Amino acid sequence: MEYQNLGRTGIKVSRVCLGTAFRGQQEENICIDVIDQAIDLGCNFIDTALYGEGRSETFVGKALAGKRDDIVICTKVMGSIGNSPNHTGLSRLNLMRAVEDSLRRLQTDH
Repeated sequence: MEYQNLGRTGIKVSRVCLGTAFRGQQEENICIDVIDQAIDLGCNFIDTALYGEGRSETFVGKALAGKRDDIVICTKVMGSIGNSPNHTGLSRLNLMRAVEDSLRRLQTDH
């Protein structure tokens, strides 16, 4: 596997990033196996988001248990997380909520 610098962070990431949208795959064990296989092949860069109502981040969190510090996770936020006026858009409040929710689903603090 080839690695490159992630900007000027000093962190090296694999040139191949595993996307974890899992396009309709709902079976947790299959998704976790895919993540494990990618890591076994040297991939240390995983992309996720609130796909599948958060299942993607949950699967990634479970797959990375015990190896979190070796993997770089990229996730994203969505502009709409509810019907209330204070639960839509990309306000500071909603960004902070989204970060906390993602960290919880990913079972990590960073």
